[in-house]
Amino acid sequence: MYRLSLAVFCVVLAIAQAKIDKEQAKANYEKCKEETGATETYDEIFKEKKIPTSDKGMCLVECLLKKREIYDSEGKYNPEGAKKYFSKVFEEKPENIEKSLAIAEECSKIDVEGLDKCEAAVKHLTCAKTKASQQNIKYETD
Repeated sequence: MYRLSLAVFCVVLAIAQAKIDKEQAKANYEKCKEETGATETYDEIFKEKKIPTSDKGMCLVECLLKKREIYDSEGKYNPEGAKKYFSKVFEEKPENIEKSLAIAEECSKIDVEGLDKCEAAVKHLTCAKTKASQQNIKYETD
């Protein structure tokens, strides 16, 4: 009986954590949308996984990367923040943590000279999305 109760508690805790994470993602999206004036919807970005192409949408991406601490306050790749974020996202698939960190590190080094910080963020995200797909790493947000 104790094991069953513990198992049920762990499932409830996992669901609660997922809800908190989803709520945090939505809160971050709303803050960034307000800051940037982007028109892209939450569903377009998180459910349909579309990468924005409008100027304001690209700044939304840059803002979200900062909120997730994958970028620091200066808009530069933050390895410590990325590790913390990927460790949380892939808690159930730890093999994806190091793979994701390697992808983020590799993509952070691509040439973004001449691009503004928002365009650079989209270029980094596009790189990471492509490489994650090639390695069959899936990130579910909803």
